[in-house]
Amino acid sequence: MTLRQLSRTSPLLLKSFAKNSMTKNRTQVRTVVDTNLFVSGLIIKRGNPYELLEAWRRKGFVLLISEALQTEIAEVLIRPEIKQKYHLTADEVEDTLRLLQAEALHVVPAPALPVTLRNPKDEKVLALAIGGEADYLVTGDEDLLTLQGNSDLRGLRIVRSTAFVALLKPTKRGEGRGRRRAA
Repeated sequence: MTLRQLSRTSPLLLKSFAKNSMTKNRTQVRTVVDTNLFVSGLIIKRGNPYELLEAWRRKGFVLLISEALQTEIAEVLIRPEIKQKYHLTADEVEDTLRLLQAEALHVVPAPALPVTLRNPKDEKVLALAIGGEADYLVTGDEDLLTLQGNSDLRGLRIVRSTAFVALLKPTKRGEGRGRRRAA
C-alpha cells in the first residue's frame, strides 16, 4: 500500500507524497533510521531511540526517507493495537507524519544493492541508505549490523542507536551535534 492509498483510508495521513525539494546539506550527517527504532522512539519516549528522534527534531542530523519507509512507518503507527497499547493520540501520529513529510529529506532508493542480504525485508532500508548517499544507517537489526565495514557499501557506517546518539553529543572540541567529520 502506498502513502497515497493510506491517505485515502485514514484522515491521519498526508494527502499526497511529494519529493522534497530540499537541496543536499552536506554539513550534517545524512542518516537512515530503521522503522523499528523510529517507531520505538515515538511510542516509548525514553532511551536511545527517543533521543535519536529528539536529535532529529532539533535538526542534529538530516533524516533520509523514501516513500516505502515512510509508508511502513505510517502503517505501523495507525495499527489500532499500537495506538491503544502505547496511548498514541491521533494528533501525535499526524504530527509525526507531517514532520516526516516536511523535514526529512526524501530520496530515491538505489535500484540495486552491491551486497546480498540474509533477510530480503532489509533491502528497502539499505537501498535507501545507498541511494541517499547516507553517512549512517542506524539500526538494531543484526542482519544489517553484520554489514558494517563492507567495502561495497561506499563508506556507509551501520551502527546501533547508542553509538549514533553518542556521536551527536557535543564534545570539548565542538565535534558531534551531527556535523560531518573530515575524512
